[in-house]
Amino acid sequence: MKLGELALKLRKREKADKALSSSGALSFDLLYQLSFMSVIAAAGVPRSQIFSASAQTPCATAEYFRKIELACRRLRYDYAKACRIVGETAKEEEMKGLLLRFSSSLMSGEPESDFLAREAEAQSEAYDNEYGRKLETLKLWTDAYVSLILSSVLVIIIGIVSTMIWKIEMGFILGMTFVSIMTTAVGIWLIYLMSPREIMVLSWAGSREQKLMRRMFRLLAPLALIIAAPLLAKGANLGMVLLAVAALSFPIGFISMIDDKKINKRDSEVGAFLRILGGVCSAMGTTVREALGKLDLDAINSLRREVKRLHTMFSTGIRGRLCWRKFIDETGSELTNRSVGMFYEAIELGGEPEQAGYHASLFASRVSRLRARRKTVSMPFQWLCIAMHTAIVALLIFITEVIIIFGGMVEKAQTSMPNISGAPSISSFTTFNFAGLELMHSMVLPLVVVFTVANALAPAIADGGSRYKILYNLGITAAISGLSLIFLPAMAGILFSSIEM
Repeated sequence: MKLGELALKLRKREKADKALSSSGALSFDLLYQLSFMSVIAAAGVPRSQIFSASAQTPCATAEYFRKIELACRRLRYDYAKACRIVGETAKEEEMKGLLLRFSSSLMSGEPESDFLAREAEAQSEAYDNEYGRKLETLKLWTDAYVSLILSSVLVIIIGIVSTMIWKIEMGFILGMTFVSIMTTAVGIWLIYLMSPREIMVLSWAGSREQKLMRRMFRLLAPLALIIAAPLLAKGANLGMVLLAVAALSFPIGFISMIDDKKINKRDSEVGAFLRILGGVCSAMGTTVREALGKLDLDAINSLRREVKRLHTMFSTGIRGRLCWRKFIDETGSELTNRSVGMFYEAIELGGEPEQAGYHASLFASRVSRLRARRKTVSMPFQWLCIAMHTAIVALLIFITEVIIIFGGMVEKAQTSMPNISGAPSISSFTTFNFAGLELMHSMVLPLVVVFTVANALAPAIADGGSRYKILYNLGITAAISGLSLIFLPAMAGILFSSIEM
């Protein structure tokens, strides 16, 4: 019966395991998990509390420790045997190796604090190296993405020009369009594959900007559909539709970018704040509530407003856990959530505040430093994508319109020329593919939409963070595409307006 209950519990968690293996954020979660466990183990708490607290951490790796807890509680296994059994069934090599080493350490009688401190240090080095390799690879593949997009557009432009000199088969035109779309999709997939996986923002709306974004998205997303659908149904210019999409998406994305900048500044400061707070608590032998009152809160930069409100909540007698939860919500950062959670959980379990603050600060500072390195890659790539999008969309639309207008003038001249016996016709001097031009014109519009979405997705994926940042890039690329579709055909028409047929 116990085995059946255990199997049922494990099956219920199977979906979480699949999400873990596909999320790509295992190293980030494992770094936090080991840092947290090493802090509470250093407090000298019992082994059962270490595993119990580890099973409640807000990360995917906690699932394995929940399985260990279940096996110990229901099957009466000791923790060494439970670690070995769960480790042997783990699909991820990192977790499998960790749990098997943990099992061996527990069986040998080594203190948990020594083992976890050693593993946390090793994982931090591994995470630094893996993140650095990902950034170097991402830097190369961002250049490759630009090359892929430019190559696909060049193929399309060559196909458009070729319709002037030879009768291009319809299948060839459709094949070029398909190749361009697939090349763009491969570029996006490569950027996604090479980008470091980490969680930057809270899974719920915490900060003021995040709450505002969600409210605006719930309002503007249906409004965009309501506006775009009738315009497309009436055959309106696609440029007007894209401008409407840009006008509705850009405000949400702009607020997301503001929130992202604030989160980055808070993340760079939260480590120092926790380290100082823990040091003051230990030096004065007092609680966090009293230590906050001894700090110069005006000397804090990015976290000043949040820390002052935290002090106010502590002063009014609100429970510490609720105060910290509100502090985390106001920052809107998952890194703050984890580092602060590590800090106050260790203190509540009887840990030394200075030691807890030091380890929480070390975790926050390391991740913040790596994210700053990521920005040096993602930000130039973002503006490069916008500049490239402007160039390729303008060239694609303008060249297509010029050739279509020229082809129309040739066709008009051919039909209006009198049929004189023995005189050569215009068709004997040109092989203009008029049907191919019409098909190419109909293919350009979906290509513009594909490039608009792709060049909004790629920089957002490379940068990471909130998914709403995609709307910031989409607002820019959609506005560029919309303006190009509205004004460039008119400019192409002006070039031929003085020619009399």
